[in-house]
Amino acid sequence: MTKQNEDAVSPVIGVIMMVAIAVILATVVAVFAFQFGGTETKGPTASIQILNVPETTNIIDMKIVHKGGESLKAGDWKLSIVKTGDPPVYITASSDFRTGDQIITKNLTNSGTVTVTNRSVTVSGTAATFDPDTKYDVKIIVYPYRTITVDAVVSLR
Repeated sequence: MTKQNEDAVSPVIGVIMMVAIAVILATVVAVFAFQFGGTETKGPTASIQILNVPETTNIIDMKIVHKGGESLKAGDWKLSIVKTGDPPVYITASSDFRTGDQIITKNLTNSGTVTVTNRSVTVSGTAATFDPDTKYDVKIIVYPYRTITVDAVVSLR
């Protein structure tokens, strides 16, 4: 009868078990260190519509309407209105934007000193106004949450 050497099996299993325990321990530490299971604060959600103002004649203007959802707080939200293809130019809003509020503007946000309220976009200095039959990129971001609430392209008549 031949005697088999079974002494090598035990150390191999021991090494495999230690590697497995080390991997599990490293995973648990990574989860706590990088907070993978943590709750993330989301920005406000709002339904905002961008359109032409059909009531005005011979004036190229745009209406931004807050149709529903959460309010955007003054100082937290920023608006950019530029020609499509131009980089965004964000202006911090100076008033809250709540359901039912609307902004009517004929100005872009890329020139002069711009003030955004829940009624208008006012530009002091040389105001850049809309051109007929041109597409404009409209973006609203809520900066503390780094969320884009509106990212739309609108063609003005």
